[in-house]
Amino acid sequence: MKHNVFPSDIKLAAGLLFAMLSVIFFLPVSVYAQQAADSDSSGAAVMRLIARESPDAITLRWGFAEYPVWKAVTRAGLVIERAELRGSPKSDVQLEWKRLTAAPVKPLTLDEWKSRFLPEDSLAGAAVQTLYGQSVVTSSDPFGSIVELHMQQQNLMGFALLLADLRADLASGLGLRYEDKDVTPGKGYFYRIYPAAAVPDVELDTMIVMAIARRTEPLPAIMSLRAEEGERQIVLRWDRFEHLERSYGGYIIEQSTDGGRSFAPRSDIPFMTVTRDGEAEQPVVEYSIHVEKNYVPVVYRVRGTTAFGELSPPGVEITAMGRDRTAPKQPAIQPYEIVDETSVKLHWELRGAEDDDLDGFMIAKSMSPEGPFDLITDLLPKTDRSYVDRNVNTQPAHYYVVAAVDTAGNSRMSAPVLALFPDSIPPAVPTGLRASIDSAGVLNLSWTANTEEDLQGYRVFYANDPSHEFQQLTTTISRDTTFVDTLTLKTLSEEVYYKVTALDYNFNHSPFSEMLTAKKPDIVPPSAPLIHSLEVKDDGVEIAWHPSPTSDAASHVLVRRRAGTEGWGRLDSLGGKEFRSYRDTAVDAFVQYEYAVYAYDDDGLRSPLSNVVVARRGGRLRYDGVKDVSGRYDDQQGKVVVQWAWEGEDAISFQLYRSDGTNPARLYRSVKAEDRSFEESSASGTWKYAVKVLYADGGESPLQYTGAIIVP
Repeated sequence: MKHNVFPSDIKLAAGLLFAMLSVIFFLPVSVYAQQAADSDSSGAAVMRLIARESPDAITLRWGFAEYPVWKAVTRAGLVIERAELRGSPKSDVQLEWKRLTAAPVKPLTLDEWKSRFLPEDSLAGAAVQTLYGQSVVTSSDPFGSIVELHMQQQNLMGFALLLADLRADLASGLGLRYEDKDVTPGKGYFYRIYPAAAVPDVELDTMIVMAIARRTEPLPAIMSLRAEEGERQIVLRWDRFEHLERSYGGYIIEQSTDGGRSFAPRSDIPFMTVTRDGEAEQPVVEYSIHVEKNYVPVVYRVRGTTAFGELSPPGVEITAMGRDRTAPKQPAIQPYEIVDETSVKLHWELRGAEDDDLDGFMIAKSMSPEGPFDLITDLLPKTDRSYVDRNVNTQPAHYYVVAAVDTAGNSRMSAPVLALFPDSIPPAVPTGLRASIDSAGVLNLSWTANTEEDLQGYRVFYANDPSHEFQQLTTTISRDTTFVDTLTLKTLSEEVYYKVTALDYNFNHSPFSEMLTAKKPDIVPPSAPLIHSLEVKDDGVEIAWHPSPTSDAASHVLVRRRAGTEGWGRLDSLGGKEFRSYRDTAVDAFVQYEYAVYAYDDDGLRSPLSNVVVARRGGRLRYDGVKDVSGRYDDQQGKVVVQWAWEGEDAISFQLYRSDGTNPARLYRSVKAEDRSFEESSASGTWKYAVKVLYADGGESPLQYTGAIIVP
């Protein structure tokens, strides 16, 4: 067999070499592993090797990850060779390997087991079973039987590795251990092991480890042991990584029932935790103990075990016992009695039979059903079933609980009960409401505090309109005389309205306070006005508009400019919504003007410009309009027909205006100069039409109106 070896420092986790179900743990030693150049790296994990150093011997331990490999290697046997470490570690030296055993290392035969171990040695019997026992398949499904057989075989191997960790003689008997006593203290050695014959279908690496015949640090004791005492149960805990240089893979829990004079293990098998693949080990180890009786003290200590069957020295000793953690049965408060204006009498019963260890009862009360509850009695006798509280005048709310207490100090409270005293008088109406609002819309509301002793608190209500129903703002009863509200400022409503009511502990509500009106900071400009008509007169231009619909619009400004120029000139500043038109007499003939309107609100915010309209005054003093304007609804055609007469020659077009009889007429259609009528299918309603003449010089005639036209 070829042995090309290269070293690699691998730091292995401290603890057991292998655990049941093939969970493998390693001590922190340096391992040199060999891989053939053409081998798959997955083969390196099927066999592992570690060493234990001492001045007079070096002990080797090895193990396997797969059952078929273990069985094949045990049949072939393992060759163990040693080379003495000489010269500088950096020098290129040729190792001289020496075989340590005349024959390959194999497990003991059945006869050898019988001759070396007693029949009553159950662990030795278990070791024999792992080697020579047969797996039993119960599944009738072919695939299921394969899986079941694989699991049984893996478990057999895992249990063999566990037994090898427990005792050195079992490890040697299983062919998993070798002790080299022919060593010189202080010298270093290389060891390598490999199968004595090729293992079919498995490419195995030669495993190499280096060790020095020297004294090592003693195993550290476990000093972080602590206990949690429960009902007939004790949970021991200790830190897995208490000693950074080593974490044990198994533990022997020892106990003493004679005060610590003598200790015995709770089990010959070490306690170990099993971690699933991919999961990290928990930093705290827990071990639960069930005890038959509470209050029986036992002294405990924990010792760690290694893969070489070593046991750490005893660590810290702690005394623990099971304790009564069961609370007594819950009391139930019965209907109470009002004794007088300052006294209330409570009655209670237990839910079920009285506990043997019941010690008594305690009474507590609070101003809230959620507590906190303050004790108002010492421990009452366990025979008591009633209590009179004569100190109720200082607390308006009286929520009571009764707690049953046992001799171990466990307690269980009843459900809280509210003792109500007759009271139908509400608190006084809150007064002194005042508010301030900042530019971000944060409103601080405050009022004068009520003085009633039984005052529970206040509720705050609001509305956006004083005629609307007020809505509650507070989600809980407030003890404060202040309230903070956040308002939305980007609305057209300028004010918000508040009321406050007070209530006592019997939930009697006072009437509402006087309404407080709070004005919001105005950050929303008014809406733009709308110019709906423009008429050129003999003496000027008349402009009419609909004012801004915003409620706080305070004034309107009419502006004008010559068409084609940039800046607007103010014509006039008019009052509120009552001003809706203006006649501009300072206009030049044959000049085209543009007009617009904007509004200011009472906070000085300006609206956008209205729509822009254009007018041009001609040179005439008068522009004639059409004649004989008429309108009718033609039932046969289902159309409105408007007709007019015109005898002039310089009209460029006619403009039709229409109104629904309620709103002013608006420009509706433009008609050619040669037309003398207009027809359309119109919606149902009452309509009025008007006709205007547009002249070539830019002049306009007055509107001439039809009568009302009813469209069915």
